[in-house]
Parts: sequence; structure tokens; C-alpha cells
Amino acid sequence: MTSYTIYHLDGERTLRGGERQLLYLACALRARKHRNVVVCRKGSLLALEADRLGLEAAFLPFLGEWDPLSAVALRHLVGRGGGDVVVHSHTAHTAALSAMACGRMARVAHRRVDFELNTGLSRRLKYDHVGAVVAVSSAIKDILVRCGMRPEGISVVPDAIPVGPEECRWARVDREYFAPATPEARRRSRLELAERFGVEPDLPWVGNLAALVPHKDHDTLIAAAFLALRRNPDLRFIIAGDGPLQPELLGQIKRMDLIGKVWLVGRLDDAMPFLKSVDVLAHSSWGEGMGSVLLEASSCKIPIAATTAGGIPEVIEDGRTGLLVPPRDPEALAGAVLRLVDDKGLAGALSTAARCGLSKFSLANMASKMESIYDKVN
Repeated sequence: MTSYTIYHLDGERTLRGGERQLLYLACALRARKHRNVVVCRKGSLLALEADRLGLEAAFLPFLGEWDPLSAVALRHLVGRGGGDVVVHSHTAHTAALSAMACGRMARVAHRRVDFELNTGLSRRLKYDHVGAVVAVSSAIKDILVRCGMRPEGISVVPDAIPVGPEECRWARVDREYFAPATPEARRRSRLELAERFGVEPDLPWVGNLAALVPHKDHDTLIAAAFLALRRNPDLRFIIAGDGPLQPELLGQIKRMDLIGKVWLVGRLDDAMPFLKSVDVLAHSSWGEGMGSVLLEASSCKIPIAATTAGGIPEVIEDGRTGLLVPPRDPEALAGAVLRLVDDKGLAGALSTAARCGLSKFSLANMASKMESIYDKVN
């Protein structure tokens, strides 16, 4: 088996789903004896987490999508690597950077969002001449093909989470991290979160964990909360995450007289205790590449109500591992949430089936598929 040096490019300042997937992949590839270099912003949350995980890191300024300074620095960095090298872009901006700096090298570009591609020179430079494009769902692949890309140049590799003790060791998390909480631990966590956020600990909690950005569609979630609360006033909706829409969403909550019923609690440094504490996860996106938070919730046996946007139906099967509703339909989302809160038997059956199906989303599966792609582009 060829041993590669993989340069993972991501210039984001945040540590969201895409960045966590980059780190999971690097950890899994490290376990398979590949060298991984996380190329990121100095001092970013990604850089800090890479350091915690013991991953090698390198830093670029990332001054813009077509940044010549970062391109020159990246070319020098990769040129010193030696051996079999792969430049793996995990964002659209870094796909542009790798095209400028490493055009003739083995390159892979990840696509995690189900947005239509822009046409023109920018798209052709980013994706048309890369060795392989990796889509995290078949839904994204279909969009890329509709945008004019060759289907044979696109591979589908779903996002993943650590499954089992060995993969937890790769990712340097406790073996119980991606597992349901014991009743005692769950009660303790709910009491801590209740005190922190001011939410009643003994009422049903409906959670949401997503960046506060347009395609996550918190407008619909808040409207669904308003409708659900008319039928069950005891519900409490807790929205975790940060982003530019926070002031607008807080205004919506106030206008709908939902203060004390719907909370915006901001970014959580460790979201798993929160996920393990909610009674239902409500995922309201109108645009979603795949939704790795759905894997995390499934690992904790949290019942899921989500939309059919993008690649979500490739993770959650309606009526078997969760409940799915059309995007931008607050009444349908409210109905799904209420069904899961009211019918504990249904909620338990769906969440159990979802957890049992996680093996296909393991780090080992993801790493093995990526190795095959690296072999192909070299």
C-alpha cells in the first residue's frame, strides 16, 4: 500500500461540521500510516483542535479565494513534502488555492454543500481539472453533474464519525463519547445545562445544533416551535450554534412571543453533552450536503425529525430511522416533533434503528474510500 503525505486545506476560522470531518479523516488516515498536514489559519479553532489531536499543521494567511501570497507559500510547502503527495481541498476557496499553487500535482476537492456551482472560469479552474471531486452525498453528485461536471470524475464518500472503541482511539475521544448517556449522566447533564441556560430540566427539550446561517433555515424551526407550542406548551426549543443570523433570529423569537420557550444558546465548545440531553433533534435545513450532526445524534440514540433537503435522506430513512418532512414546511416539522415527543415507543424504535445503521458511516470506511481515490489521482 502506498503511503501518502496528504495536505488537508481549510482556511475557515470556525470549527464546524466540515472542519470536524477533515480532522476525522486525518486521524483515520494517520492510523493507516499516512502523513497528514492540516493547512489552516494560525490561531483558528481548526488549528487548535489539530494541535490537541497531535496532527501536524502548517499555516497560510488565506487572504482571499485567489490569494497569490498563500498560493506561493503552499507551493513551497508542498514542494518540500517529498514522496507521494496529495493536495486535498476541503472547501471551495481552498480548491481555488490548490489550482493556483499545485495545478500539476495530485489534487482532490471535497464538496460538502448542495448549492449550485457558479458557472464560468472560476468553476472550471476549481473543479474541472482536479484529479477527483469528492461529494459527501449522491444528492451533491447529482447537482454537480447537472452543473456540467463529468460523473466519472465525482466520487461519493459520506461523512463519518468514530464507530467503536478503536476508531474512538484514532480520534482521541473516550469510547463512551459517541454512545447514549446513562440515565444518571443524562440527568446530571440536563441539570447543568438547565442551570446554565435557564431552561426547566423536567420539560421536553427539542434541540437543534447548526450554524446560524440561511440554509440551516432556523426561520422555519422557530415557526415550527410556535405551532408545536400551541399544542404542547411544555416544549422547550434549544438552538445551539453561532452565526451571522443570530440578531435576526432573536428578533423573530421576540416578535413571536417565544422568549422563555425558545433559546439561542450560542456555540458550545463540546456539543455532545447537549445532544445527549435533548429529547428530540429537529433539523430544519432547506440546503444540506449530508448533515453530520445527524450521525452524532444517532450515535446517542436521540430521535430525529429532519427535512428531506439535499443528502439528508441518505442518512435518515423516513419512518425507519427518523421522521422526514419537506423543507420550509413549519407545520410538517412541528407535527414530526410532536409525534416523537408524544410517542416514546416510536421514538425509541427509530433511534435504535438509526444507531444500528452507523457502521456504514465509520471512519474506516471513509478512509478506505479516500485511499482508493488518492491511488487513482496519483
